[in-house]
Amino acid sequence: MKPKLNQFALLGFGGLLQIGLLMSCTNDVQETNNVATSDEEVVVPVSNNLTAADCPQSLYSWTNGTDYNVGVSPTIDDRSCAYNYTQSTYGSNYNWGVYRIAAPDVNGTLQTRIERESKKVNKLKTGNKVRFSGWCRILSVGTVESHATKNPTDTSDRNGTYIFQVKGKDDLSPADKSPAVCLFIAKAVRRPTGSIIKVNGQIEKFDIFREQIGIRNGYGDAQRSLVKITTVGYNQDFYVDVTTGFTVSGTTVTNYVNGTINGENVNWNAPNNVNPKETFFRMGAYRCWEGSATILWREGTKIDGFVNN
Repeated sequence: MKPKLNQFALLGFGGLLQIGLLMSCTNDVQETNNVATSDEEVVVPVSNNLTAADCPQSLYSWTNGTDYNVGVSPTIDDRSCAYNYTQSTYGSNYNWGVYRIAAPDVNGTLQTRIERESKKVNKLKTGNKVRFSGWCRILSVGTVESHATKNPTDTSDRNGTYIFQVKGKDDLSPADKSPAVCLFIAKAVRRPTGSIIKVNGQIEKFDIFREQIGIRNGYGDAQRSLVKITTVGYNQDFYVDVTTGFTVSGTTVTNYVNGTINGENVNWNAPNNVNPKETFFRMGAYRCWEGSATILWREGTKIDGFVNN
């Protein structure tokens, strides 16, 4: 098992929040959303610890200097064995939080992950909400060659890695569960024949989809669908700005997910066949059926606009 950083729990969250080298090019820096977009190429060091295992949940905080993703939460929920959360500038002008996972690591019957969790909105009132925003880069995602010919919008396709998700209990949820409401998954762009598009051996682009539930308290692939949101380049910055919250009309409570990824609208309302009880974000890297996934979130990624009156 890998060493952990400042571990303070190995069991459930309880009262806790659940939750290299740089090959540098001299480029113009473009300003978008008042945050600089960098075209520099970040290369994350390769680990030599890839022993697969069943990885228990471990909660820890970053103690090796400034935590550049602390704006989301100081708590890192690590259910991987091959890697720890790490961070560095990697020689660039920016500080990066690196969420790297590998197959066939698992967490019991669940997929491996390294994530952080936002504050929870749990008072059902119009105007209560929480916002997640920050710059992201994708270096790799889980790929399953045997599923290459599946349609990327087929929910049984095991390709891809979730970069963030919206979760929350509803009136029928088990007390110890907060089901996913919608998840944002990145998949390597493929040709119609199913082969992944590469340039000089490197994946060129990733499609990002919203994987959404069709009914609350429903489980399994058949209860979900995927909607393409945008396409982003390998190792290229894109901006995420998404808010989840509630609107209330009479006895009906609607859980909405509004905002943009890479400038494209993601607005969607969760089914209200069962009233929600809470809503919150988890971000980082989650799910890797084969290969490895590396998701970078830049300094300044944060949770704000939290209202829970």
